[in-house]
Amino acid sequence: MLNKGEFKSFIFTGNKALCTGCGACAQGCPHNAICMTPDNEGFLYPKLDTEKCVGCGFCDMICPVTGKKTENKEYVQHCYVATTSHKCYYEESATIGICTMLSEYVIKHKGYVFGVYLDESNWNAYHIMVNDYKGVQMIRNSKYLQSSTKSTFGQAKKKLIEGSVVLYIGTPCQIAGLKAYLRRDYPNLFTVDLICHGVFSPILLPLEIEYWETKFGGKIKNFRFRSKKEYRHVNGGMVNFDLEKDGKVKHIERFAGSSPTYRCYAYAGDGNQYNHRISCYTCHFRSQHRYGDITVGDPWFISDSFICNERLVSSNPIRSLYSINSAKGEELMSNVRSYMVEKEICLSDAFRQPALLEANNKIPEKRNELYTSLKKVNYGSLVENLLNCNLDFAHRTFKRAYRKSAIKRIMKKLLFR
Repeated sequence: MLNKGEFKSFIFTGNKALCTGCGACAQGCPHNAICMTPDNEGFLYPKLDTEKCVGCGFCDMICPVTGKKTENKEYVQHCYVATTSHKCYYEESATIGICTMLSEYVIKHKGYVFGVYLDESNWNAYHIMVNDYKGVQMIRNSKYLQSSTKSTFGQAKKKLIEGSVVLYIGTPCQIAGLKAYLRRDYPNLFTVDLICHGVFSPILLPLEIEYWETKFGGKIKNFRFRSKKEYRHVNGGMVNFDLEKDGKVKHIERFAGSSPTYRCYAYAGDGNQYNHRISCYTCHFRSQHRYGDITVGDPWFISDSFICNERLVSSNPIRSLYSINSAKGEELMSNVRSYMVEKEICLSDAFRQPALLEANNKIPEKRNELYTSLKKVNYGSLVENLLNCNLDFAHRTFKRAYRKSAIKRIMKKLLFR
């Protein structure tokens, strides 16, 4: 019999606040006694096969939450706000395409890149390994739902041992999980952790797709949560997709607040997040000390007065925040900086948004109602009733405001010619 009192991780305590779903324990178990299984909300958690388990506690030891931390504490971080004029990078990326730049550099030098692929056959997300430019296109842009790392930690280790350069891109908890799994530093491993606001359940995206397909009466492809096509001056989320209907394809973009999933994720209007994983509310990986060699994301809450560069101020939607967290990060970034215009800013000025600060957020009561009602009520109606909102009205309001701002931009240009 196992003495569960000796171990602290979710596997032995059942405390969901202690599990990010990174998969390090399942991939690292020497006895194959753990598999990642969705719970009733669709989030992945390790499940122990007690017949195979010998009670060695290895899974507990490599858990990035309860085990030894792997932050980059010894390096003096440098933070930058950056933009680019290269459309091939920013047009199909969530921000300016830094991860794509880095990925292409690694591929060019015969390396391997691990990133998240959104499988449209079931609208699920998982990490894959790519080693060509076509593969890089498959892992671009934001997904926000929780991805499964599957067996990619082991694949990465194999390539590292072979001497190949490896770039692994993921959320901070996934990068921490990878490093905990590897248990040593590899000079040929480079990691990027994303500025993560939390993840929502994989079961929500198929419902989101169904919501839009019913509304527009067609088949959806290329669904994304960010865009710079129709509403080019938007500094936030924009649900967009290609709709196949009556033999024609039309691109559609909708304000994030009109999306059932995005509304619960970040646009509720009351500061709460209603569809996050339990561990995201008290995330152990939000801090100044990062787990990746490089951190990439949006430059939210950074005052323009800290930047003093017209191309980099908040009116420009094509800009990113990134921090270099290790000497290896500096080495890798030096190879793509020619694609960018950037301004270094103070660490305290850069790390201002909630996703970069230690988290201890209260789980809203309505979160449980959302997940327990998904099979009972139409998804859009459920969210509208839960958050007392009108999703269509939110988009109409956004369009009016966007038109007004567009007119102001035009008038300003005419006046200052």
